[in-house]
Amino acid sequence: MSEVYRERALADLIAAERDLRESAERLARDYRALVLELAQRLAGEALEARRREDPSVPQGWTPAEWRAFFLTALPGTGQSGWTASNNGHHAALERKIEQLEKEVAGLRERLNQAQMALTRVERERDHAQREAERWKAKAEEKPKAQGSETAVQRRLPTLDDLPDLYRTLARDLEQMIIPQAPGRFEQALRPEDGIRYRRKVLILKAISAMGLCARLEIDRVISVVEGISPRTNSVRRPAEELVESGLLIGDSLRIEHPITTGLAVYRLSEDGRALCREWGWAVVENEWERVLRLHQGEAQEAHTVMILAFALHARLRGWNAVVLPEVEGTNAAPDVLVERGEERWYVEVERGDGSRRKWKNLAGLNGGQVALCAADGMGRARLVRDCKAEGLSGVATDLEGLIFEDGAPRDLVEITPSEPLWIERW
Repeated sequence: MSEVYRERALADLIAAERDLRESAERLARDYRALVLELAQRLAGEALEARRREDPSVPQGWTPAEWRAFFLTALPGTGQSGWTASNNGHHAALERKIEQLEKEVAGLRERLNQAQMALTRVERERDHAQREAERWKAKAEEKPKAQGSETAVQRRLPTLDDLPDLYRTLARDLEQMIIPQAPGRFEQALRPEDGIRYRRKVLILKAISAMGLCARLEIDRVISVVEGISPRTNSVRRPAEELVESGLLIGDSLRIEHPITTGLAVYRLSEDGRALCREWGWAVVENEWERVLRLHQGEAQEAHTVMILAFALHARLRGWNAVVLPEVEGTNAAPDVLVERGEERWYVEVERGDGSRRKWKNLAGLNGGQVALCAADGMGRARLVRDCKAEGLSGVATDLEGLIFEDGAPRDLVEITPSEPLWIERW
């Protein structure tokens, strides 16, 4: 029942805020028309002179600019419609303008108060909805069959499941005040949708601020912030709507051989970037954009999937990962840099066979060792054998082992920082 009251209160506040805004805009238009009429009657020649210089005058004038115009155009020197005997009218006009400015300021203050109250109610409603979804998810996770030997308990991801980099992002998102939708983006964002609008804003922030691109990873971070299951459409549907509205660009990248898997990815469109900048956010290049720009990502889709998937699975296991890190003073061009504690590796993600020179250059970055990720177990064994033949030690893993278990994709929620990233060391 309390949820019904919240919904009614929210609807009333939204209607009141809309009426107040329309009233303020209507009153401002009337006042602007009144001031324009007074200017035409009292200083018509001066106003026309200004218009000849600048055709946009006086539509965009502020009260201060109007005041300056009247003070210069009506000094009591006989301008059109004005003589020294009109000083009383001049003073009355000054008082009227001052009164109008006070009324507009009062309307703005009332509008700000209504918007603050609306924000508080929305946050309370969002919290209630998140709690409801949390309990619904827990209920769905209970085994349907009674008397089963083991009950599969599906847990919700927490901050502890995120690497340091994204744990910081999640905390920032939790504390973020959701900004209002700029007028020209209201149709695309649909702020009246409440909690769905909130999640659209969180998704845009995650992509613009930290460079996330993989849908699985975005689901993971937002689900932690919202306290919901990443399996639901509560995060994916808002992201799809951002693509449909043209604020995000989405794609599903594939690799077919020697393993078959895919990765859904997003990046900001030009409109999405403009929106984020209008909110005052810094926009960074995300990982998909970086691979497209530096690594012929469009022409090498399979390799792009492998790079992005390895970085994602490294972070799921508690490592911080940087795609295509900048390295100076060397011919090496590693695909990913991973770090955890004191351990740091430049990694080559290799779909086929690496060259002797590539392994030597990579070892130069890793203190004489190599770090590699192959597509499958057979490819890993072959690459490790080649490195051993060059007398190089190191670490290795493969996407098949990271993604699949007994031939089926693993449940990503169950992958935690306690799991090893490397399948073998030598």
